[in-house]
Amino acid sequence: MNALSLPTLLAGLLIGSAGLAQTAPAAASAPAAAELPALPVTDTPAPGSKVPEPQVLHVVTEDDNVRIEELRVRGQTQRITVHPKIPGLPAYDIVPPQGGKLPQDDKSAGQRVWLKLDF
Repeated sequence: MNALSLPTLLAGLLIGSAGLAQTAPAAASAPAAAELPALPVTDTPAPGSKVPEPQVLHVVTEDDNVRIEELRVRGQTQRITVHPKIPGLPAYDIVPPQGGKLPQDDKSAGQRVWLKLDF
């Protein structure tokens, strides 16, 4: 019976030591977790974690005959408005290229759009 119980005893020791090895790091990390201060639970995000506002840039180019206003948001052109200084000519927009399209697929890019209603 000693010969039969020795392998059983060794197997039991191996299983037991494996269990101790797995629980030892968890027990060692428990005091470190207990030392951390508890954070308050709130529904509103912290003021520092808000997403920053996008960068908006108004570019105005002007010469003797025309004034061009360009609106860029996050570096992409959103609107181009041309104001001719010649009396009687109305202002118009130029359609900027769309960010997700190839230039050859974007047929409306660079086209003039006349402003009918101006508020």
